[in-house]
Amino acid sequence: MSEWRLLPPAQGDPASELAAGAAMLAGLATTQQPAIRWYAAAPQPALVIGSGQKPSEVDRAALAQSGMTLHRRASGGTAVLFVPGFLMQDIALPASHPLAHPDVSESYRWLGEVWQATLAQFGIATTLIEIAAARADRATLDPLVARACFGGQSPYELLVGGRKLVGFSQIRRREGMLFQVGLYTHWPGAQLAALLAITETERQLLIDQLATRVIDLATVCATPPDLASLATAFATVLHQRYDVIITPSNWTAAELDAMAMAQARFAPLGG
Repeated sequence: MSEWRLLPPAQGDPASELAAGAAMLAGLATTQQPAIRWYAAAPQPALVIGSGQKPSEVDRAALAQSGMTLHRRASGGTAVLFVPGFLMQDIALPASHPLAHPDVSESYRWLGEVWQATLAQFGIATTLIEIAAARADRATLDPLVARACFGGQSPYELLVGGRKLVGFSQIRRREGMLFQVGLYTHWPGAQLAALLAITETERQLLIDQLATRVIDLATVCATPPDLASLATAFATVLHQRYDVIITPSNWTAAELDAMAMAQARFAPLGG
């Protein structure tokens, strides 16, 4: 039997939640114990771009008019909109853990399978994206669609009817790896497209294309599960498959220090 720590959310704002993920990675150096946490976007929306994405891809005037802040996360990919109903999960695994596969793509397999069984408990039937299919999608993906993180497909993410429901990202450090998961109760495609630095023609094209590639919980489930329900179902599957017990835990002093130090890194980006 393996025990994983269940950590609480941070302060709710994007900078704090992103810093909390960094703290989970840093904490592995001292705890050497897997950790998991669940959190939802704060009431105040924010736009979060990938580690390598250029801020120039964002329409700063539209962002300012919307009252949103702009942040850069540590993982790759492109723009993600943090809005109410965006549900997220972080999992930190020590580098020596059996599920910490050395191959980046293959390391998502167990996570995709657990999420697939989790969603099945709510009557949501999904398919996993195989590695070859993800690579083929990436090779042919319209650069316009690629500006939205959920527009692309990555290995072992979950599809419903060919449209992405659950997205994954990953950060690797010497101490271990951090898996980050996200899915929307209601997909904010038009709201996201309105914040990108593209023409009006491109904006409508992007909205239309994303509608064929992304799906949300409200569309696939008459009564969409909330964060607590997903957490309970996920814990059940994890226990059944890997004999894992998830135990509530507080942040360690070292993790809190790491979280405080990381705040500046994830603070809103200037103009």
